[in-house]
Amino acid sequence: MSIFSFAQDTSMEIDTSTMPPPGIELSYPNKSLAVGDCVIVEIVIPEKWHVNANVVSDEFLKASQIEIAAKGIVFNQPIWPTYKKKYNDALEMDIFVFDGKIQIKIPIKELEASYDSTTTNTTFHYQACSNFICLAPNQVHFSLSPSAATPIPLKKNDSSILVLLFFAFIGGFILNLMPCVLPVLSLKLFSLIKQSGKSRKRLFTLGLSMTGGILFSFWILATIIISLKSAGSLVGWGIQFQSIGFIAFMVILLSAFAMNFFGFFEIWLPGKTLTKMDGFTKKEGLAGAFFTGSLLVLLSTPCSAPFLGSAMGFAFSASAPVLFLFFTVAGLGLSLPYLIITLFPVLLSIFPKPGPWMVSLQKWMGLLLLGTVLWLLWVAKQTVGLEGFFLLIILSLMSMGFSFLTGKIAPPYKPFYREILLLLSSVLILFFTWQFAVSPTIDKALKEKKAAAFSLEKDESGFFPYSKEHLTSALEAGQPVLLDITADWCLTCKANEAAVLSQESLGYVLDKHNVVKIKADWTLQDKEISELLKSLGRSGVPVYAIYLPHNPQNPILLPEILTTNSILDVLDSNQ
Repeated sequence: MSIFSFAQDTSMEIDTSTMPPPGIELSYPNKSLAVGDCVIVEIVIPEKWHVNANVVSDEFLKASQIEIAAKGIVFNQPIWPTYKKKYNDALEMDIFVFDGKIQIKIPIKELEASYDSTTTNTTFHYQACSNFICLAPNQVHFSLSPSAATPIPLKKNDSSILVLLFFAFIGGFILNLMPCVLPVLSLKLFSLIKQSGKSRKRLFTLGLSMTGGILFSFWILATIIISLKSAGSLVGWGIQFQSIGFIAFMVILLSAFAMNFFGFFEIWLPGKTLTKMDGFTKKEGLAGAFFTGSLLVLLSTPCSAPFLGSAMGFAFSASAPVLFLFFTVAGLGLSLPYLIITLFPVLLSIFPKPGPWMVSLQKWMGLLLLGTVLWLLWVAKQTVGLEGFFLLIILSLMSMGFSFLTGKIAPPYKPFYREILLLLSSVLILFFTWQFAVSPTIDKALKEKKAAAFSLEKDESGFFPYSKEHLTSALEAGQPVLLDITADWCLTCKANEAAVLSQESLGYVLDKHNVVKIKADWTLQDKEISELLKSLGRSGVPVYAIYLPHNPQNPILLPEILTTNSILDVLDSNQ
């Protein structure tokens, strides 16, 4: 075996500001080369240091890469060793690393008759870290020239926590465009049109109030997540939709809100109270804007948006202050369109001035809110079955009935105690109905659904249910795996299924590549799937990954907005 090597002296004292470049050894088989033979590149990482693996726990870290070229030789994708998982004190998170001595195998894909292995040169790209600091990305080059293995400094890399915060901001903004938010467009649209005749100062104050409601909901979610993490639970983005109780609450609330839009009842307070609070509690005032912002967050977080997945994957594994920071930045991103419109009210000039036409529009907005209720009921049906679905419809109808009675028995400017008594009666009746009629039925349905999850059969779309055994068996059999982590309450997931995953053309290509399809259903809280998400550096759905048999430890993540080409590119480049 012929060996070309460059040895580094690693006996020097290591300081925390620099690291000697890794040593490299490169070896070919000691025979005439053939397609399928492997070049072995051995990397020696200095003592007390490690480098990021070829897959990273999040995008702010720079993954190791290797480039290799030689005259007349075409190389295939490298086969990396298994990385180690290491907790980094400075970053307060698990990272994937290589340390000590590692070997990278690079198969030969094509050989020309005039190949010359002595022209081989390779470049190893790496980011070095100790337990206290991560250095800027660097690279070391190896060739047969005397100047081999000299580190080439790179410009400071911008992949840092600031970039992830930017991702959180952009991801929050993109939530406004995601399918998960489409059912609540009515709330945002009507609120903005209704305020178009206000003064600039008033609009700005309302925009701040809506932003306050958005941030308040994000902070409540962050507090819940931190509490659950402290108790040892594995949690993720959109966890509130894993609770059928939350879905039932939103069905009741939005059913009443739709009745309000239809004009069946009005929310009001006595005149003296309104005077003292300066109209604060009018539904078209600051409290209404705050409530709209809060409701928007609760209904817009079941799905992960582009950029948001990687940012929140880091945030969920970080300390409490960092998680709060990321949630705040995402909330500001979600608020951005409303802040822009309230700062520049001229943008509302595209709408006609408020007038009688808004009464009709308000009723249409009520229909859109009922559309949101139907979506929530559909989500519940996927989870608790037909019987639970009909019971939740009864809760929705009861909410509408109580709203109608409120308008008849306790209209505005009648004795206020009527409204209080009716509200308390409604809450008590709904609570006892849930506690003694709905909840037992739903608990039974949930147990049956969890039991069915252990089925080994494919579903109608050809996906096996996720289990470690399914995944391992397919890879050991030499088959690539397409992993789909989804949930019934994730509209982005459903849109991807309809547009990409259910297409016959994709199924044909996947069969051609002998791909096994596996679906991990995160509709209900599942510890194994939560751990799977964490291992992939993500905190919410949708998540798509391709596992390759020759490198099962390093799955390739696909974008949240899935395309057929994004799948095929990975499969074609790894044949």
